[in-house]
Amino acid sequence: MFIVSQISGDRMLRLVFEGRIGASSVTLIETSEHNILVDTSSIEVRDLIVERLNELGFDVRDIDVVINTHLHFGHSANNILFRNARIYASPNECIEKYRTCVLYSDRWTKFTFTPINEFQDDEITILNTPGHTWGSISVVYGDYIVAGDAVPMKVNLIEGIAPKCVDEKYAKSSLKRIRMLKKNVITGHDGVVYVDEYLR
Repeated sequence: MFIVSQISGDRMLRLVFEGRIGASSVTLIETSEHNILVDTSSIEVRDLIVERLNELGFDVRDIDVVINTHLHFGHSANNILFRNARIYASPNECIEKYRTCVLYSDRWTKFTFTPINEFQDDEITILNTPGHTWGSISVVYGDYIVAGDAVPMKVNLIEGIAPKCVDEKYAKSSLKRIRMLKKNVITGHDGVVYVDEYLR
């Protein structure tokens, strides 16, 4: 049901929801400083996300950071649940680069967020992985990369197929960069691709 990887001591990475077409994966990362959700998926799985967090011993109030890999509705629609969390995303997802960014593309999900360059946690590395959108980012923690739609489906990484994107050259470059890190990859909509599946 959940992918669990113990990173260090009692700190963990858990795949709360594997994702499916139209609804992104949701990943819980516990660092020594934060309880982080990477992407919050779409409205139709809202109750499921809350239920699975509860099964893991977490309430929505326990999440203090949400990182959106990009701001398409299927990755960010449940941000509103996490009222105690600061929401982060790339400033390249904004109309303008300023401290509180306003979502530029989806009139149904207009909200504010904090540019990801202001996020600080020594256990997390943020990769710029543009191509799907200009502001697509990936989150590295331990032996895992949470790639969002830089790698929406397992086949994208295994066969080197660029996802639907704003720029195919950047999308392919982001795929190569992710492959070079030789880590397990949590896809945007298709669960986990383990390193031995794509580096044969």
